[in-house]
Amino acid sequence: MTMNKRMTMDELIKHMTDRFLGWKLPEDFAPDAGIKFSTTFPPSSPAWPIGTNLFTADQAKQMFEHCLGAAPQATGEKP
Repeated sequence: MTMNKRMTMDELIKHMTDRFLGWKLPEDFAPDAGIKFSTTFPPSSPAWPIGTNLFTADQAKQMFEHCLGAAPQATGEKP
């Protein structure tokens, strides 16, 4: 998606959700709450995890709606 196209808020949230869920996790990511991660694959491998197993796509979308809802530009308020 080109970023020079003006997006609606819904398009932006969908784009951010898709990008977040498709993001290859960094080599030094550290799951919490006792979740363990070990692999024999290097981070450059296609087998390296992407996105998250903490949220469904709908939950990730709701997270971005929440995050962007506080932005004055998103609500039409003046900064």
